[in-house]
Amino acid sequence: MIIVMKSTASKEDVEKVSESVEKLGLRVNVVNGATQSVIGIIGDTTKVDPESIEVDPAVEKVMHVSEPYKLANRAFHPEDSVIDVGGVKIGGGHLAVIAGPCSVESKEQVIEIAKAAKAAGANLLRGGAFKPRTSPYAFQG
Repeated sequence: MIIVMKSTASKEDVEKVSESVEKLGLRVNVVNGATQSVIGIIGDTTKVDPESIEVDPAVEKVMHVSEPYKLANRAFHPEDSVIDVGGVKIGGGHLAVIAGPCSVESKEQVIEIAKAAKAAGANLLRGGAFKPRTSPYAFQG
């Protein structure tokens, strides 16, 4: 469930609505956009009455979210996410090329692959790891 606040809503209005939702035993994730704030409700919202929230004069609308990935959904936060990994930006128009082996077998192997990946234009290195709970017969890498 998403609560879209009016553009005139103050920080105190957002906090008041957030606290009222938290009293229901739910978590909130507030996203402050350029023009308005959005409150994402995390948890079982089946018992939440949207009308009880919409009566607040600072609330523009309450929407049910049926799509997956609520925390990454554009309806939840329309701004681009930009993540900085050691000076390399991912997202927001920045292209990150990530390369590496499916299975890390030795330090020497990783160093050799890192040099080759960098020479080929990669700016981030990744490596897979064998997980003991995974059957070695099911390993596809």
